[in-house]
Amino acid sequence: MPYGEFLATVRERGGYAPDEAERSTEAVVGALGRRLPAGAAEHLGEQLPQRLAELLGDAQARAETWGVHEFVAHVAEASGTDEPTAEEHSRTVLSTLADRISGGELNKVLGRLPSGYAELFGHPELSE
Repeated sequence: MPYGEFLATVRERGGYAPDEAERSTEAVVGALGRRLPAGAAEHLGEQLPQRLAELLGDAQARAETWGVHEFVAHVAEASGTDEPTAEEHSRTVLSTLADRISGGELNKVLGRLPSGYAELFGHPELSE
């Protein structure tokens, strides 16, 4: 799926202006890349448009151990929004991402994250 199509889906789901959809996507995917171990981010990137894979890869220097609250705080900082808005952005972008990857890859990603992340990806049933 092309990057533009991904952004169009984010824009539609979130009711965003085009620039807001891109800014939110970059903040959320960039934070996800910093949160995942490099190998997990690389495997995820293989199923995503090149631009999203680049955002994941740009942040692969280390895997942070943030819980959901800290993740949202980093998204808020990166996107210049407050935390409730950043949480909405995270839910919109990550649920779009979850719909675009295989179920097996989604399970692998969620297996690398604390259970609260499943809700951000739009799959609370996968929380442990």
